[in-house]
Amino acid sequence: MEKLRIKFLEKVALYPKTYEELVTRLTRVGDVSKSLGTNEEQFERGKAFGSVYECFMYATMVGIKARNSLPFERGAAGKKFLPIKDWKPDAIVQYLFMSLLALGDFPLSDLEALGTDAEDKKASELVNLMECYAKGGFELMSDKRKASPQFFESPSNVVTFLKEMKPLNN
Repeated sequence: MEKLRIKFLEKVALYPKTYEELVTRLTRVGDVSKSLGTNEEQFERGKAFGSVYECFMYATMVGIKARNSLPFERGAAGKKFLPIKDWKPDAIVQYLFMSLLALGDFPLSDLEALGTDAEDKKASELVNLMECYAKGGFELMSDKRKASPQFFESPSNVVTFLKEMKPLNN
């Protein structure tokens, strides 16, 4: 299982290009440590996520909590961002890994006996599953933003949205 986790951490997750504007809207893109105090800089400081991977992790958690997994083709991906091994905090990365194992259709008893190529393939399958849940989360976030355009501009609403998320009746 540890080898599978290491292979998973080496991977790079992607998100659908259709959500690039949403990701940019919710994520700080500039260095906010040096600010002249302009309205644009203050807006940038107030964004909910400090990086793209944080927004991606959040969307994945929303998708998982809502049990909303949508098909994702990597050919329709947005910009690349950090490999999973560089995501922080580690506790959330570990939570995502364990959640994906639980949600995936993987006989856990078979995971210990995987060879190197099979581990790499399973790690890629886990990343794809994560991308599918992230897409589901981004879709729910996008729907919420359409209904209430300013909703995610308050970082506390990010917590509220996840906290109030319920499994969808699919």
